[in-house]
Amino acid sequence: MKAETTTGVEELLNELVGRVAGEVGLILFSLGIEGEFTDDQLSLELGIEINEIRKALFALYEIGLADYVRRRDDETGWMEYYWRINYNKAVEVLKRELEKTAKKLREKIEAETSTIYYICPNMCIKVSYNDAMEFNFECPRCGAMLDYLDCSKAVEKIEEEVRKIEEILKSL
Repeated sequence: MKAETTTGVEELLNELVGRVAGEVGLILFSLGIEGEFTDDQLSLELGIEINEIRKALFALYEIGLADYVRRRDDETGWMEYYWRINYNKAVEVLKRELEKTAKKLREKIEAETSTIYYICPNMCIKVSYNDAMEFNFECPRCGAMLDYLDCSKAVEKIEEEVRKIEEILKSL
């Protein structure tokens, strides 16, 4: 991979981790921890509340960037979670998340191009043509006349986002 591509991938990964697991998740992911660790250990070492650590780790787990095993502590009898960050799956997870985003955007394009929309000039609602007819082209919230909504510029922007994602996916 080229250096600029690597940097781009790192930026995208950081954006994904931050969005999914928040600032604490970003801290945990950026530490580059190898091997197993407990949430307790991290909480003590980093001075971050254990609940925040757990929340971030479970968020990373949900997208496949972390795994855990539960083991019983022989002394206390309590179950402990031993975590591992899956750095080796990072690009795979990023690809999957980008593909999901592209799919949602394509669905949005389909919805925007297959339906005629009307919008309240006061931004109360956006409704389909059929709903606008039911409302007699009058906003049910404020009474203003509904205006036809030209979605072509929004569709162009969404299509551009899809193209960008496809380019990124090709480079991974």
